[in-house]
Amino acid sequence: MSCCKLLRLVLLAAVVILSSLKTLNSVEELEETGFGTPPPRHGLVLLVWYVNNCVDNNMVALCDPKRGEYGFHEFKNLLPHNLLPQLKDKKTYGYFTLGNLHYKHASDLPYEVRKYYDRHNPESNMDRVLVKYNKNKNTVEEVYVSEHYDKAKTYLLAPSLIEELRQ
Repeated sequence: MSCCKLLRLVLLAAVVILSSLKTLNSVEELEETGFGTPPPRHGLVLLVWYVNNCVDNNMVALCDPKRGEYGFHEFKNLLPHNLLPQLKDKKTYGYFTLGNLHYKHASDLPYEVRKYYDRHNPESNMDRVLVKYNKNKNTVEEVYVSEHYDKAKTYLLAPSLIEELRQ
C-alpha cells in the first residue's frame, strides 16, 4: 500500500472516530455535560417533559413531530457540518428538533419549560432535543440533546437514560 493511501485511510478513520457522538447512559453522565442547566437554560426540563409526555415505553411517538406540535420541526442535518449521522433512507426516517422557543407552537410547551425564556437572552433558548423519527411506524428510533447544534455538545441518549429520566 502506498504512503498516500495509508495516510488517507488513517485520516478517514480519525474523522469517523472524532465525528461520532458520545452516548450518555445515565442521569449522572447527562449532568456531567451541563446540558440544559442552570436557568435560564431550559434543556433539561424540556428533555424530562419530552420523554414523559411525547413517547411511550415502546418509543411510539405521542407528539407528532410532522405536525409541528410544541414547535417540532424538521432538522435538515445538511453537509458539510452534519451534526447527526446521515440518514440512509430519508423516505422512512427523518430528524426533527424541539426546543426553539421562538418557533411557532412552542408556546404550547408547558410553562415549566418556557418560564425563563427571554427573547433577548440567547442562553434561555439554546437547548434542543432532536429525534430520529420512523415515519412509517410512528416511532422514535433515537433521541439526542444539543446545545444549539454544537457538535461538541451534542449527545445520543441511551435507552437506559431515557428510562431513568421517566422515573
